[in-house]
Amino acid sequence: METSRATNKALSRRNLFQLGGIAAGALTLAGCSTTSPQTTSGTLQSSGKPSGQISILDDNTNMVFKNSTIKAFEQKTGIKVATYQQGNFNDLHDKMATMFAAQDSSFDVVMTWAGWSAEFGQAGWLEELTKSDVPTDLIQPALDAVSWRGKIYGLPKFVSVQTMFWNKDLYTKAGADPAAAPANWDEFVQTAKKLTSGDQFGYACDMGNPAGAYQNFLRMLLLSGGQMYDADYNPTFASDAGVEGLTKLVELLQVHKVMDPSSLQITNASDLADLFARGKTGSVFNWPFQFAVATASTSKLTKDTLGNGLIPGISVRSASIDGSEGFAINKYSKNKQAALAWLQFVTTGDVQMQIVEKEGWFPVSKTVLNDPAAIAALPVLTTYKESTKYVTKRYGTPWDNEFDLALSVQVINAMNGKTSPKDALTTAQKTAQDLVKKYLKS
Repeated sequence: METSRATNKALSRRNLFQLGGIAAGALTLAGCSTTSPQTTSGTLQSSGKPSGQISILDDNTNMVFKNSTIKAFEQKTGIKVATYQQGNFNDLHDKMATMFAAQDSSFDVVMTWAGWSAEFGQAGWLEELTKSDVPTDLIQPALDAVSWRGKIYGLPKFVSVQTMFWNKDLYTKAGADPAAAPANWDEFVQTAKKLTSGDQFGYACDMGNPAGAYQNFLRMLLLSGGQMYDADYNPTFASDAGVEGLTKLVELLQVHKVMDPSSLQITNASDLADLFARGKTGSVFNWPFQFAVATASTSKLTKDTLGNGLIPGISVRSASIDGSEGFAINKYSKNKQAALAWLQFVTTGDVQMQIVEKEGWFPVSKTVLNDPAAIAALPVLTTYKESTKYVTKRYGTPWDNEFDLALSVQVINAMNGKTSPKDALTTAQKTAQDLVKKYLKS
């Protein structure tokens, strides 16, 4: 099945969102850059029909762009895509930071997500868009991935939100209700206990790298009703809600013993998806592509035995984390009008329907989101619509690449019982305070 092949190939890095910038020195210049981007002749305000050629630097998440979108774009606009280069997500941050610092115009379009939109946008390395550049059909969560502090630095290519997936067969065998997700955290824990036996666990996650540790903690923080920062980006995650969330995450492993111990070594969401598809765990919280992996011919599950619903909350009904991505325009591009034409083309209905059908991601278009054909191709869309009633955050900031590593050390120490959740978060929050001061007040 094409969706399964594309998804498995593309998403080996899904849970590695923020590792690319651990390197120091020149590759973290975006935080304090004093370099002013040069003005180029091909500004977005120029009149006339876009023409010429562009080069695109993307990660390897979406194969549909290479397979069909480029050709359709060239036929529709007359603009040629001279180069479309894909790279591993973990290598792109440093590559892009070096390119921007050198004022290199080799790539007109670059992929982005909330953290890079904030980091590179604040540094002045991404072209800021106006409201007139933005298609009216876009949903707000998609725009959040390409925005920072009220400024729009790109256009989205897909939306992604985590939901709960469970194995109905394992639920039935354990005497749990296979028809619905647990309504709250206590029910989730009790069900996970029923599902845990021998080498089979009730729950698994992916905490084997800084991004994974950050994401898993953030989800627990939101489920506890907490927040990472206040309106002025003062860190607030070492609150009672944060301590409660991390404590309950630790308890899954150390007290209830329902978390697969390999969760601390699993480094990406595709490996987690494969673990679930092999029937080794009863439930996971994962990105929408999990549907395609779990219903592939090689999986022990089918559409009929795969459950999908809201993630159960601790002090709120539900919450989730966002993983949307987009494209941005290099500030040093020589053909920004043509680059903008690519960004806008990717958001159109035909391209977004392929994102749903062939990639297993949520669309950025309201029209496609409500299209019965899209829901039939990706039933997880029904849960996504329900999840929009509740908090979904990612907190993409310019200091993500530095902060994730510091936070992950503390979270894993807590998971292994080396420090208390409260002490772990207090230490991490002090680091965050220093980073906020560095990036926003220097």
